Amino acid sequence: MKKNVDHAYAKLDWFVILAIFMFPVTFLTVRHGVHVSLFALLLMAAYQCWRVKIKNIQFNYPQDFLILLVFSGLFFSVLLSQIFRGAIHLAAFDGPSRILIAGLVFLFLKQLNIPYLKTLGIAIPFGLLLTFITLKLHPDAFWAGKYATYFVDPNTLGSQSFILGLLSLLMIRSLKEESIHLLILKLAGGAAGLYISIGAGSRGAWLTAPFIFLMIYIFRISDINHAPLIQKAKLWLHTTTSIFVVIAIAVISFYFSENLSSRMISGYFEIRNWFNGTNLETSAGIRLSMWKFGFQFANESLLFGYGEEKNMLLTLKNSLLNIPENQVAIVTMAGTGPHSDILSKLLSAGIVGLAAYLLLLAVPFYVFWQYRNSDNSDKKLASRIGIYYIVGIFIAGLSNEQLSLKYLCTFYGLMIATLLAQVLYQAKARNHNPLHG
Repeated sequence: MKKNVDHAYAKLDWFVILAIFMFPVTFLTVRHGVHVSLFALLLMAAYQCWRVKIKNIQFNYPQDFLILLVFSGLFFSVLLSQIFRGAIHLAAFDGPSRILIAGLVFLFLKQLNIPYLKTLGIAIPFGLLLTFITLKLHPDAFWAGKYATYFVDPNTLGSQSFILGLLSLLMIRSLKEESIHLLILKLAGGAAGLYISIGAGSRGAWLTAPFIFLMIYIFRISDINHAPLIQKAKLWLHTTTSIFVVIAIAVISFYFSENLSSRMISGYFEIRNWFNGTNLETSAGIRLSMWKFGFQFANESLLFGYGEEKNMLLTLKNSLLNIPENQVAIVTMAGTGPHSDILSKLLSAGIVGLAAYLLLLAVPFYVFWQYRNSDNSDKKLASRIGIYYIVGIFIAGLSNEQLSLKYLCTFYGLMIATLLAQVLYQAKARNHNPLHG
């Protein structure tokens, strides 16, 4: 009997690994592909609950309860907002429900002793390379002259590929810990992600770089301070060299990439012209106008927002803020949203929705921060990758919505659930957990 149980567990391992591997691979290339992994993992979790009885599943209170509560925050904020306004709009639950499901998946994943970080370390660069190949095989995949796929707009494609490209590079380990083939894959995947972001022309994506590099520097200083005295000089030399290399690459990229340099230079002049009032209808100018108008408009229904069930254009035009100076911002917001996660949550679900969004970022960040210097190398790297990812999503989300559409919510939920499962798995539980037979 024991042999059969162990055999079932081994097959379960492989099914989980496959689902984890596939969600970064399909994220930017296959519409709804990322949802397949989410629901497959949910079905596996349900099967395991039925097989071993839910009371036998390890639940660390209050830690797991808090994490599950945070994953469900957006769902309940939308529900509360709709109840307050007396209007139920089921489509508004699409994205938040995916994150809620990811929270349930986390409870399942953390029971299993599976190398999630290594799986992501292969899947993320592989997915970026597949996205790059897809774009090259479909040269018509452009949106106003920028890279896009049939379901991913340039801003989202640029932001996500840039963040994932950096993560691919940051997951590189020494050749003592991984093969030369895996090193080449991560380098190629990282380069592909950065290349795609330049082709997509997403300036909001590039803004994440200094903040992620700041976190890298903070961790590096911590590593140096905890290193033996004999290694400190070597680590400082390596750090200084790395900083100069990154700066050199940035300067060379700016000099040789016309797309990168023109977008950055035009961004400066667009922002300057908006502030001095000479031209309000540039790409950056319209976005700044939307933000200004959006925060003013949000104050009219600050607690629970406006929801998503109404015709937003009609709602905006009925506002007292509907003046000639705000016309471009109103029309753009009605058609494409506020281009900001903070404003999106504030307008749709008010302060309650904004608080749920911020907690969805802050609580996992806090957990990862606690393990950033763990003695376990996998937990240490997973924690730091989680921090880089959350910082990237937050900064990119200031200028373009990263947690709005279903596939974006699903990907964020699975990324955080997987990394948390790697960090919070307790090896000693394997001997007593019924999930292991």
